[in-house]
Amino acid sequence: MEPRFELEKTGSEPKASLLLRHLASHATYEAALLFTQGQYLFYSHHGDALQCKGVSAQTLRAAFVEEPVDSGWLPKEVMRWGSGPAGTFIVKFVPPAIHTLHLSTQDPSHPRVITVPLPGLVFAGVHTTYYVWALQEDGFVSSASLFRAPLPNVSSDGHICFGSNHAPGVTWQTIDVAWRLFIDSPFNADMVGGKSVSFAQDVRHQLLTLAAAKATIYPVDDLRPHVEGFSLSEPATMQTVDDVVERYLLMKGRPNL
Repeated sequence: MEPRFELEKTGSEPKASLLLRHLASHATYEAALLFTQGQYLFYSHHGDALQCKGVSAQTLRAAFVEEPVDSGWLPKEVMRWGSGPAGTFIVKFVPPAIHTLHLSTQDPSHPRVITVPLPGLVFAGVHTTYYVWALQEDGFVSSASLFRAPLPNVSSDGHICFGSNHAPGVTWQTIDVAWRLFIDSPFNADMVGGKSVSFAQDVRHQLLTLAAAKATIYPVDDLRPHVEGFSLSEPATMQTVDDVVERYLLMKGRPNL
């Protein structure tokens, strides 16, 4: 009969460590890895003895490098892919182009359809959260300054509101699906201010003006900058693509993680 294992009799050893020792001693595990408070503890059998030692993240990474990681063929215009504390993230660049947009009207079944140029857009997602920003450049430059996307339903930090639609989780297989869900859905009157120099209160007037003029290029000097910091102790600074990847996707420097 196996001896009774009581978690309350922990002494100076953490309960989780005692439990792991018990499992390793009475099961067929050759080794075990415990993640706790930012540390990694590796348990392994040496004869009848169970040894425990701390290991670094670098050591763990090296141990698994022989396991292949293959994303497959990435969708066109995906500029960066990886994972961080919040999960898988992807950055996609949509070059300047003519788009067909749907603007909500009083009759939800009959949105107003317009053809309008948009600047280059950085469309990014992490886990199930998506962002979009604009660039003045025609091509993708990670050090380029970011501007607010000239579209409704996007908050001041670039976070996209999908409304009643449910965006898919971020993967390389679904990033284009999420982009189409965003750009093809009707845009309403939410979050329309602060995105156009000429029409500060409602960027939809800028879109309608460009559509009426049959413009082929978005006037990038009309874009409003994406900035961080608004207090006296933290002056507002222009953000780049690199900045938002670190802040919003990799979560560097963000509290409570």
